[in-house]
Amino acid sequence: MLSSPVVEELIEELQSAEIIHLDETPWYEKGKYRWLWVAITSTIAVFHIGSRRKEELLCLITSAFVGWLITDGYGAYINYPKRQHCLAHLIRKAIALTEAVDREVADLGQWLLEELRELIHELATGDGDKDETDSNPARLYRVCRLATGVEHTKLKALAKEILADWDAVVACFYHPQLPPTNNEAERALRHAVIARRLSYGTRTSEGSLAYCSVLSVIETCRLRKVDPWSYIAQVLTQARRGIKHPPIPVAS
Repeated sequence: MLSSPVVEELIEELQSAEIIHLDETPWYEKGKYRWLWVAITSTIAVFHIGSRRKEELLCLITSAFVGWLITDGYGAYINYPKRQHCLAHLIRKAIALTEAVDREVADLGQWLLEELRELIHELATGDGDKDETDSNPARLYRVCRLATGVEHTKLKALAKEILADWDAVVACFYHPQLPPTNNEAERALRHAVIARRLSYGTRTSEGSLAYCSVLSVIETCRLRKVDPWSYIAQVLTQARRGIKHPPIPVAS
């Protein structure tokens, strides 16, 4: 695949990023259940199809990366030390709990929802000068502790998810440069999800590599405000001449 060398360079560039958004979605390869991963920054997007094992992350994030990851609560990410847990995922779960029939569960779900939203509000309006005595994380911690004592499976699971990943949940509160949600990665996967529904995935490992390579180039070009078709045409033209491909330019 002619664009694969381009993607290899993009992966190298990823390792020096300060913040990377990561997400994954189901995929099919010759009818077998696989996963489509994406790693995206403000100027780079790389897609990869493989299993859902954490080892697949090495295809995107190597030991050279020392920045921050923005992720959901999937276990493959949990051991990475510098990470922000997507608050939007937690908020969606809390919203569902506010509609519970049990009044206590609904009230605790509402409390969780308000405290999670307050974290985002503080990030948007605060001065960035936070410490361990700030009240918002303390209130969120308190309601989570209360929720773990309630016999409701989903409420208890959400509270335990927050407590088990506490440092990542409140990371943006103490590091205001971090985005509190993983919306960038979710948006990057949207077109692939539509393509999966229309095409039922790819048929071979070579097809998966080709799909991810082209998707990585197109999305990176979009982020850099470069016409992807003109760039791909240039890559193909130079490849036929035996000339190394040009890098994807970054808009000034």
